[in-house]
Amino acid sequence: MKSFNKMWVLLALISLPVIVLSQSYNLEELYEDRPEVYFRLAITDPSVVMKLSKLISIDEVNEDGIAAYANTAQFAQLRSLGYEPELLLPPSLLETVAMTDLQSDRSAFEWDAYPTYEAYVQLMQDFENDYPEHCEVFNFGTLNSGRELLMARINNGDASGKPKFLYTSSMHGDETTGYVLMLRLIDYLLSKYGTDPRVTTLVDNVDIFINPLANPDGTYYSGNHTVNGSIRGNANGIDLNRNYYDPEDGPHPDGNAYQAETMAFMELADQFQFVMSANFHGGAEVVNYPWDTWSRLHADDAWWVQVSREYADSAQFYSPSGYLTDLNNGITNGYAWYSISGSRQDYMNYFAQCREVTLEISDIKTLPANQLPDFWNYSKASFLSYMERVMYGVQGTITDAVSGDPIQAMVSISGYDVDNSQVYSSLDDGFYHRILNPGSWDITYSAEGYYPQTISVTLEEFETLIQDVALIPGNLIADFSASAYDIPKGESV
Repeated sequence: MKSFNKMWVLLALISLPVIVLSQSYNLEELYEDRPEVYFRLAITDPSVVMKLSKLISIDEVNEDGIAAYANTAQFAQLRSLGYEPELLLPPSLLETVAMTDLQSDRSAFEWDAYPTYEAYVQLMQDFENDYPEHCEVFNFGTLNSGRELLMARINNGDASGKPKFLYTSSMHGDETTGYVLMLRLIDYLLSKYGTDPRVTTLVDNVDIFINPLANPDGTYYSGNHTVNGSIRGNANGIDLNRNYYDPEDGPHPDGNAYQAETMAFMELADQFQFVMSANFHGGAEVVNYPWDTWSRLHADDAWWVQVSREYADSAQFYSPSGYLTDLNNGITNGYAWYSISGSRQDYMNYFAQCREVTLEISDIKTLPANQLPDFWNYSKASFLSYMERVMYGVQGTITDAVSGDPIQAMVSISGYDVDNSQVYSSLDDGFYHRILNPGSWDITYSAEGYYPQTISVTLEEFETLIQDVALIPGNLIADFSASAYDIPKGESV
């Protein structure tokens, strides 16, 4: 593994023993100083659970009831309704995890500690410094705390004509396993490029974006030096995975203003038009595919089941028995698990036409740091295989048949697409990529001011089919007769 060009100041690996801290806290006093409360309710009635999900952030549902989070205002409202929650110790305080400051040589680091915030920022910047031809690191949002939302963009130096893929982790600040694993994935892709054929193919053919830490204020709630004591929500105690525009419930389904983190990700999605993405969480071990908000299935449900099964099967193969086997042996439809509103997954699928899944990769939210290398070994192959899925399907450019200029056009399939499952080409270069299962498809390309064009294609398994389209300028002229011409509002003709 390539070492850093510049020496880091110090390797301060704090190898503290795992300590159970539950006896050290008066929970009533503890929550007086925290912006959110973690608790249990002995409620199993699905209709009541559904109702409560509009008020609190449900974290776990089982035969004994629910575990949930609430900010202080939500918790007060819950109690005012007559509920008597049992306070639980925050997951991030169950154990003391090892932290690392700046290390002198990345090749000597075993990825078995959590970085301090300053080490995280330095590590991200050094990825760019060490691999300038293949990695760009940029800030896509600075929070009031001064902490940054950082993104590593990885490709072979040419991003044009390639599908864009996004990995992001820890929007729940106390779910930190994916945080370190995403840092390690960045390192792996960059250091293995040119020597590992699988990595080289990915970096050559995909425009890869990786955001290891989506909620730095939540993760470093106790200070930049530690992830111990992290919280689920952001600095305002808002659950960011309930804070997005919802396909069913509309804007602000949680009753809160869009948070800075939420707005940054929505703007990011608008800017880059991701084809596929995944959002890493913890507290369970399951692949959660759309939808979260309603019971009807995504148009690509069969594809989602196949891809989710592929991820879980791979993780199970490389891990001890019992890993990633929750619910339907490691996969679930989100609504079938329990319904939530305002999830990032639903926003990305419905409003950004991106195929995003939620990956719950550790039963323990704040995983003991010495277990992080094991979870990397369980998950590495699944990380890569899920990324590879973005390369398959139908892609090409859509242009004006006369001028040759790129067009932002809709790519849809009649009788198949529903709930905004169509995709669009990029206004910048006309590139589009449509993920589909193998089979025969009649794809329609349409844009305002152009005649639509329908093309029949046959797609094989693991195939990338190139289909460029030139649309002819013009407008369709209506040619019909009507039974009436003066139609009252609400009536039909």
